This record gives sequence, C-alpha cells and structure tokens, in this order.
Amino acid sequence: MSTVLDKKSEKKKYPVFDLDVYSSEEVAIRVMHIGVKKVRLPGVITLMLGTLGGCFISLGAMYHAVILANPDISDSTSAIVSPLFYGMGYIIAFIAATEVFTTNNLAVMSLASGKITAWELTRNWMIVLVANMIGSAAVVFLFFYSGQIHLFDGLLIEEVLFFTSSKLDYTIPQMFLLGVFGNLLICSGAWLAMAGRSVTDKFLALFLPLSAVPAIGFQHGAGNMFYFFLSFFILQDGQGLELPTDITVVKATVSLIMVAAGNIIGGGIFIALTYYFTYVRIKW
Repeated sequence: MSTVLDKKSEKKKYPVFDLDVYSSEEVAIRVMHIGVKKVRLPGVITLMLGTLGGCFISLGAMYHAVILANPDISDSTSAIVSPLFYGMGYIIAFIAATEVFTTNNLAVMSLASGKITAWELTRNWMIVLVANMIGSAAVVFLFFYSGQIHLFDGLLIEEVLFFTSSKLDYTIPQMFLLGVFGNLLICSGAWLAMAGRSVTDKFLALFLPLSAVPAIGFQHGAGNMFYFFLSFFILQDGQGLELPTDITVVKATVSLIMVAAGNIIGGGIFIALTYYFTYVRIKW
C-alpha cells in the first residue's frame, strides 16, 4: 500500500516551497492574466477605479501626516508608528480592487508575454495616473475645507509643508532612485499579497513592505500627490517657516515624473520582468 502511495506522490508536482499559498509560478500566471484584464478595461471604468485608488492612497497619507503632527506623540514614537499607518491606503486600494499606477507597473509581465501591446499598457498607465491625481485632489479639497487641516494649532500645516519640502530636496537622479526603491517594496508586497488566499493573508503580506517605504524615505508617485496638492492649498499659512527647499509647481512636477519613472523600473523591471523570465519564459 505504501509503495502505491509513494508512486502517486511522486507523480504529483509540488511547488518548491510547499506553503498554504499560491506558489510563485501560480502568482506569475495570475499577475500576467490580471494585467491583461486591467489594461483592457473600458476607459471609463479604469478612470473611476483609478480615482478611487487615488482617494484611498491619500487617506493613508493623511493618516500618516496626522500622526506625525500629533504633539501628544514623541518624535521617536511617531517616526516608528506613522509608517505603519501610511500603508492603510494602499491596503484598502489593493484589497478593494482599485487601480493604482504603482501596482499597475506589474502589467509589464503581460507586455513581455506578448498578451498586450505597448500602447495598451501606456494608455492604461496614463489614465490611471490622471485618475489617481483626480482622486488625490478630491481628498485634499475635502480635507482642506473640512477644517481639519488646522489640527494641533497649526502643527499639522507645518508638518505637511516640511514633509513635502523634504521630498523635493533631492537631485533628479536621487528622485529617480527613491522611486525605484519605493515601487520595489510596493510591488514586492503586492506580489506576496497575490500569493495569499484570504483578506488576512493579503493584509499581512502588504503591511511591512508598505510601511518600509516612508520609514526609509523612499517615494511613490501616488503617495506624493496628496502631499504636493495639500501643500499648495496651505502654502500661504506656512509663510515664514524654514523649509529644506521651496515648494513650487515646477519642482513638484519634476519630482512626480522622476519618481514615476523610477516606479516603473522598480515594479515593472525588477519585479515583473524578473519573475516573467524566472517562471514564465524559462521552463524548469
């Protein structure tokens, strides 16, 4: 009897790491097919889901800013705790199946497999990027006029302006590299979440990679939008503050472009393309 069972076991193909999750081979196939579906969604649906994605990401960034500015929390504690809540927006956006530019960079795997065209991918990225901006701007608008921006007797305004200025106080190559690292972490978390079989699995998989992004000072375009838009609303209130660098539309635009370019490399090349060659192109 045992001999028969052994033979049956030998015939069954097990993944390299036999955990109760989707194997990396299965995740690669799932990412590839999901990428095809994402880029071929009707433009209106992509725009709506992208707007929701921008809203959720901005809510996470808002949570992060409020914790940083809270005077009842010491600087050392807020430096540790605030990044843990920064990822809230991404976790909601991912599990609620919205569209976010940074995680959509994984669709490079679908392009490499020949299942979509370069134009389809570029069109998707452009629509999602614009939609994320709309969602972020909407949250900033509502947050500003809610009056909550004046929390902690103006400390929140100071914290947002200082944090935004710090994001802009880099050279162009540095902005690009910060974007590479930022999406390397975000898409790593997304990849792990795709391996999960439940909401709990996905939450835990995303939690630490996402919190590492602000903790280390890495950047991603969708998250930067909230700080940039909000800073332009409150810039007048921060006159007289000594900031690392001036906050201007030109600097913010350059930052978004360079960080987004870095995000494409970090998520699209380092994660998606590497796994494509590992588990799709090359047969073990």
